[in-house]
Amino acid sequence: MNKIFKISALALAGIMAFASCQEEPVLKLTDKGPDMTIVSCSESAYMGGTINFSVDLQDSEFALSTLKVKLLFDETEVANTTIRTKEYGTYDESIKVPLMKNIPDGTATLVFTSQNVGTGLSYDTVYVACQRPDPDKVTLKVEGSQDIVLTKTEEYQYSLEGDYPAMIEAFVNVEAGNENVVLGWNGSNLVVDGTNPVPFSAGIAGKYTLAVNLMDLSASPLGNASVVSVEHYTQGQVLDFGGIVDLANWNLDYDFFELNEDFTECKFRAVDGLYKFDYRIKDKYIMVEPMADEDNVLTLSSDGSGAVWVIGKNFGKPVIGPEWNTTDGAYPMAQVADKIYQFTLTAPGMVDLSSADFKFFHQKNWGGEFLKADYAEINLAPYFDIPADDGNIKAKDLKSGKSYKITLDLTGGVKAAKVSCEEITIAVAGLDIQVNGEKADKISSTIYKVSAVAVEQNSIISFSGIENPQEWYVDPDHFEVGAEGLKFRAVSGYYSFELNLEGKYVTVRRVTSEGKAATYANEGAITFMGWGVGHPAIANPLAWDSGQLITLAEIEPGKYQFTGIAGEGTDETYGVRWQYDAELSFKFFGQAGWGAEWGTVTLTDEAKKWLEVYGNVELIGKDRKADDSGWETRYPLELGATYVMTVTDCTPLDSNSKFNCTIDFRKL
Repeated sequence: MNKIFKISALALAGIMAFASCQEEPVLKLTDKGPDMTIVSCSESAYMGGTINFSVDLQDSEFALSTLKVKLLFDETEVANTTIRTKEYGTYDESIKVPLMKNIPDGTATLVFTSQNVGTGLSYDTVYVACQRPDPDKVTLKVEGSQDIVLTKTEEYQYSLEGDYPAMIEAFVNVEAGNENVVLGWNGSNLVVDGTNPVPFSAGIAGKYTLAVNLMDLSASPLGNASVVSVEHYTQGQVLDFGGIVDLANWNLDYDFFELNEDFTECKFRAVDGLYKFDYRIKDKYIMVEPMADEDNVLTLSSDGSGAVWVIGKNFGKPVIGPEWNTTDGAYPMAQVADKIYQFTLTAPGMVDLSSADFKFFHQKNWGGEFLKADYAEINLAPYFDIPADDGNIKAKDLKSGKSYKITLDLTGGVKAAKVSCEEITIAVAGLDIQVNGEKADKISSTIYKVSAVAVEQNSIISFSGIENPQEWYVDPDHFEVGAEGLKFRAVSGYYSFELNLEGKYVTVRRVTSEGKAATYANEGAITFMGWGVGHPAIANPLAWDSGQLITLAEIEPGKYQFTGIAGEGTDETYGVRWQYDAELSFKFFGQAGWGAEWGTVTLTDEAKKWLEVYGNVELIGKDRKADDSGWETRYPLELGATYVMTVTDCTPLDSNSKFNCTIDFRKL
């Protein structure tokens, strides 16, 4: 119920008169802050841990208000805390030191600001040595299960191989001095005091490696592990992969596996024995290796029994692998009958059409090998050849879209080998992807390639069978986006189009009409290799690996171009193709690999602002210090800026297989 009070005019006037006699309050301000004394403060601390401090506050004129503490790495604030200070005296508090990605040990700045009610401020600064935790071990705390201890493998890195379930959810406990730092997961990296556990997952149960990196705050595996099992298999055995392996979408080695026509059943093709199955979840591939026991791979015996291994370059399974590498580039042949071995490669995904070069070994390492003299019969023509005494098998006449089954017969012993090859067609389940109407070959579950398609300059390129191609990354040197569609910028000729479905980008290379790598001598193709340059991003460097070779876009006859943004070496952003914080070093070649290359390189005046010629072309990167005390490194490229390299004035190959050229390099 509302109450209404009636006040007479006389009473109201009295009240107003009384009010007018009162003094208005006066706000007292001061320029002098409290008397602040840093009684104590941690001299050092671990990132992820705490800095303890004790501050005494007194003030003879004003009441206290707040004490604010800020933690700075260099000049950047990374943490802060505010303490209410109602009473004079000593305050014992702490501040958390963040654990951030890729921050090295250093000295942090702790800034103290105290304030009284008169807004007076006092300041003080303390310096604290901060370091990343790097203990001998870290512990995974798994709810309802036994702890898993990861041991240190190198600085800030920890791992442990074992038999694990398909998923392990765990918090990571890290000893940081006298403190225990608990790391959880924020969806992309490890985080201090995270509320969610790290979702370690391999996809399937089995033997795999758990790993934690305290420098970049990463963890693995996260759904893409390589899971290993070693079991005894019999020839013709129907394999049950527990619903994990999708037979229609995985890349299966057809030397070891046989699928029915509708890809619903898989049988083991090799002879009875102990085998290791390495389920590479990310690649959707099973690497099979014959084993002598649980830990050691099988080797070849003098009577032809055991295992034969293939090592070389420009070939591999499920895609072309590293050159002459005995760890990741050594592949076993499948023994399909007593002392009969088989090795099948599909072009172009598993074998380069023109530059494949490999040989047979007695073990998964250097040692016993097959020389030409060890063969009683060689029937590889016209597809391969063994031209020299070293026994290397070289590609000679391969066709895109075909598979080549090489058979090694050792029934007469390793010194009377018989080797032959036949061209076959393997039915592989895959998507119907086309470029300008040409069907793409399935290289892997995520990579499809059209080996050779004739393209006219300024014509519109059509892609079919892929989802949302308009959202894919467009190489600015080969393509131009217009109202009519995707226009091809390079000169008319034959090109291969390699489509990465997972990454959503296309790699274009100049080729012959047969899909072989184009050369400078015949097609005018310039192959680009080097450090500090990448495609489609610098995180995928070209380096000197033949698996990453690209050809420069010839945008006019005799004029070549490569465009990219300058970024950090770990940048995965498409279009960031020059590394600004490295000593860039690149070279041009006349084929896909070593051989013909540039001779005399001339830099334009504009290019000399950025580059110098020293064997390879490199960034201007070192200057003598002003005091002449030594050299200092500087990086002339501007982070985030776009630079275009143009190559002109290219001469024919001389008698030394060299060609001269002029390079222009400028900021757009």
